[in-house]
Amino acid sequence: MVHEALAYSLSAPSRPGSLRFAGGGSKAINFLTEDHKVLTLHRSDAGMSPSGWAVSPQMFSHLSQLVPDARTIRLVSNGMIVNHFHLRKGENGVWLKARDVSSISLEQLTDYLSKQTKETGLYGSLSTIAKAGDKKPFESILSQVYRWFDGQPPCWEGVIGAGPGLTPSHDDMLVGMLACAYSSPNLREKAHSLLPSTLDLDYWTTSVSAGYLEQARNGYFSISLLDLIHSSPEDFNFYASRLLCHGHYSGADTLLGMWLFLNVKNKIINTI
Repeated sequence: MVHEALAYSLSAPSRPGSLRFAGGGSKAINFLTEDHKVLTLHRSDAGMSPSGWAVSPQMFSHLSQLVPDARTIRLVSNGMIVNHFHLRKGENGVWLKARDVSSISLEQLTDYLSKQTKETGLYGSLSTIAKAGDKKPFESILSQVYRWFDGQPPCWEGVIGAGPGLTPSHDDMLVGMLACAYSSPNLREKAHSLLPSTLDLDYWTTSVSAGYLEQARNGYFSISLLDLIHSSPEDFNFYASRLLCHGHYSGADTLLGMWLFLNVKNKIINTI
């Protein structure tokens, strides 16, 4: 019997070598390659990251039990080997890159967030944040975004890595900001500089989060985030709610990052 992934991201690590189990949950299993890149197996009904493969719920359940105690986990040219189990990569490779212009407006996003009681990792509920409109708790983040808009390199040292989980809150927020930058035609060319390549991500945050941040810096994002930033106004609430379900705080923190970025962008545009 052939065991095969349903889809895989073409930007996911592919160099053959050993893999190290780096933790997992009900929707994702994370590995680190020999050169510290992140490879994630996703349950197919939960989307797919730019560092991942999507597998059926049944296959995901089987691997969730097999991986933690596996003696051997290797990435090979046509898939992954866990002990004697071979999961083939398959043929359905996709580029998860931001390409189109986003139609998300600050007004629409603010209205949506003001109705969401979902908690962020560090700042309370989205509804409280959006209704209050108070930006003071985010000064350490916003100051760096303003620096970037002003043509100066932002400094995220001591900012990223803050918050709970494998992908800390500030990191998820930065991913949301990068998605907004890459989907804005007048910002796309310099979007990568929002997260300077000189920053040692592995020092400041978790290995898993560092992998996702590196993908975002290069313009690659999860299917759920791409669907949202490229959605029509009519479909916005549907895709925003789907992203909101990601992780314990990740979806909420990503939306918060988008909201903060759009606030800065609109303020700058209105003062020109």
